[in-house]
Amino acid sequence: MEKHTTRYHAILRWTARGAALLLLLAACVAGGLVYGWTQVARGLPPLRGWHLQAPPSEFTAADARPGYDFEAYRRQEVQVFTELEALMAGPWSEEARGRFNRFRTASACNPATLFDTNWNRTFVLESPAPIGGALLLHGLSDSPYSLRAIGERLHGEGYTVVGLRVPGHGTSPAALAKVSKQDWTAAVRVAAAGLRRRIPGGAPLVMVGYSNGGALSVHYALEALADPSLPRPQAIVLFSPMIGITRMAAVTRLHRPIAALSGEARAHWSSLGAEIDPFKYGAWPMNASVQAFEITRRVEERLAALEQAGLAAGLPPILAFQSAVDSTVITPRLITQLFDRLARNGSELVLFDVNRAGWLDNLVSLNFEQRVVPALRQTTAPFALTLVTNVSSESLEVVAKTRNGAAWSEVPVGASWPPGVFSLSHVALPFPSDDPLYGTAEATRQTGLPLGSISARGESGVLMISDGQLLRLRHNPFYEYTENHAIQWLQQALNRKGS
Repeated sequence: MEKHTTRYHAILRWTARGAALLLLLAACVAGGLVYGWTQVARGLPPLRGWHLQAPPSEFTAADARPGYDFEAYRRQEVQVFTELEALMAGPWSEEARGRFNRFRTASACNPATLFDTNWNRTFVLESPAPIGGALLLHGLSDSPYSLRAIGERLHGEGYTVVGLRVPGHGTSPAALAKVSKQDWTAAVRVAAAGLRRRIPGGAPLVMVGYSNGGALSVHYALEALADPSLPRPQAIVLFSPMIGITRMAAVTRLHRPIAALSGEARAHWSSLGAEIDPFKYGAWPMNASVQAFEITRRVEERLAALEQAGLAAGLPPILAFQSAVDSTVITPRLITQLFDRLARNGSELVLFDVNRAGWLDNLVSLNFEQRVVPALRQTTAPFALTLVTNVSSESLEVVAKTRNGAAWSEVPVGASWPPGVFSLSHVALPFPSDDPLYGTAEATRQTGLPLGSISARGESGVLMISDGQLLRLRHNPFYEYTENHAIQWLQQALNRKGS
């Protein structure tokens, strides 16, 4: 008996020591994380007024009470921008220095004076006899400007178009540091209902989403399946949809406790860049990544549940344009989490390959193929696949190769890879090459803001413009094909729905 008791106490001691060691290890890891995170944060530039203050009247989900509609949203938005102007003219005026600062009233980057329209704000393009309604949802840290080109084309085709400014965007980065995914989804519901009232009863409602707006579009379609009071979209077009982002984004949730423990307010931010872009923030709050991760995770969970319940046929047909290489979206997850679950309803994935020119043979990493190619080989896929790629390794001209089932067809795109361009990028797809901000050097001469063709040389880390922003392609050299394909696909998808 005494022997058993001694052994029992020994086990308890070793268990206690093991638990203590685990706690010590956890404390060391936590302490190291707090220290490392804080040191990185302290290396960021000082916080400015636009990182700390936001218009107080910004829409939140709590505003969407019974009777609140899209017109109320737009009236509230007028107040938001009045408050933004007061902040720029008042407390921020001493901090907003230099020729290139969107928060300086006299700056070349001031979005309120750059064009006749401030494209940071929600826009509505009414059609006198609408053939349908199109709701446009921009990306994270972005603004309605990003879908201006496709919105104007849809309006020209006869649609009434609403380009929604998603809450937290178009004003100051501090607003994006405070916003929640519930605010985003509530605003989308308000806008969809408002658009539905602007078009005839039998006219189709379509959604166009870019990046995080793509996730919000699919999220809304899933909500509308479960809630008959929400108007259902009949088709969805996506640009670089944020379906499937790295799980490391979940780590950014730790910014609040780390900032509280360290007393360092910059721990809430992953970058504090120069605010030179009139329609996209230069600073990135951790909260943006947190909310984006949570909305994409919710979409994936709902898609899985829908598939398990055998109700995927309720989703509308979806067309997505995606670069095969994308540092924001995990392309294979777009296929497995979304497209593989769709019904055979005419959905299509258009994938832009890397430049396969022979001179790039040993310069371009093809590691992405290890996951993308196997996901695309299935000939029984419920969606059509179009690959935009070089005609051959001896040519910069591209061709669109479409697989529907086991059959392949091919059409010329009528465009070639521009000199020096080795791939598209996450941010490039909805912008034409003649965009006055993100287009070619020739296109941006009219604004004097060559954001798509900045050419600067010096030491890394000197400019408050990231090296990635200087390198990353900001416009789509195949945009004409992209836009035309989207319009043709919509016509076919809606005709199929109506038949």
